[in-house]
Amino acid sequence: MHRYFFDLDAGTWDARDTIGVVLSDAGAARAEALQALRSCALDRAAGAVLAMNVRDETGRTVFRVSLAVAA
Repeated sequence: MHRYFFDLDAGTWDARDTIGVVLSDAGAARAEALQALRSCALDRAAGAVLAMNVRDETGRTVFRVSLAVAA
């Protein structure tokens, strides 16, 4: 099990995760990140771009996922 941190980048607004979530592997972290972006997209206007950097417990960025909101 590993702790992953999910940092949201929503253009002019961003949030750095200081708590993290314990998950089994990077695949589970990717699924968590995609679900979080989908939830955030519900409140965004068309054309918005959301991104999430996923870090491990060492602070290393494991991957970045992004989502563009379409009309």
